[in-house]
Amino acid sequence: FFENAGLVEQDATYLSNARHISLIEKAVESLQAVNQGLELGMPVDLLQVDLTRTWEILGEITGDAAPDELITQLFSQFCLGK
Repeated sequence: FFENAGLVEQDATYLSNARHISLIEKAVESLQAVNQGLELGMPVDLLQVDLTRTWEILGEITGDAAPDELITQLFSQFCLGK
């Protein structure tokens, strides 16, 4: 279902940030779970959990979501506010 999605290599944006790569891998896993659920005929409300998770993961990349763990990590690694 999600394989290649009609994209060619020249359309790809390359991810250079290791954190972003890890998040994309998690998003793909989440979408694969949705795909499996669709194949098994699972109810949409159960699939919504994985879709919401995917949305949150992608939001971490775009900056639309900042989970508490990320904020804690930023404050632990950088001197902010000094």
